Amino acid sequence: MKRRYVCWALLALACERSGPGVVRTAEFGVFFGGQVQQLQEITKELDPARPRYGFRLTFRAPLASDVAVAWEISLPATDKGGPRAANVGQTTAQAGQSVLDVPLAFRPTDPLGSWHAKVTAANVVVIDRDFQVVAPPSQKSTPNSPTPRSTNP
Repeated sequence: MKRRYVCWALLALACERSGPGVVRTAEFGVFFGGQVQQLQEITKELDPARPRYGFRLTFRAPLASDVAVAWEISLPATDKGGPRAANVGQTTAQAGQSVLDVPLAFRPTDPLGSWHAKVTAANVVVIDRDFQVVAPPSQKSTPNSPTPRSTNP
């Protein structure tokens, strides 16, 4: 009987430590096929038709009230030192929502290198991680690719 009580007590403590806040899962990466691929390296893709990077928050239950969501995406430090430049934003997850997707886009002037993402929901940090922004692979022709032919004889 005592052992059962100890097991229930430990289970109750574990449940309480599941984390405060309204967010069950927070994912940061590239949106692709309805999922978020959580990658350490994200390709700097400027074409809006290509997959975009961003974050998805899945809430513990449909929200009972609106929730403030804010993000700060820090760019690589400059050679001159000093504070890092950052792209900041905010939105509101509406009451009744169970998932919030926030797609972000690179600008042509955004540098490659080590970036940092920090996202808060209801003033609780839910994402706080580094990632690398890398150049897209060059468009090389393969040996089996067709050679364009002239239509003039």
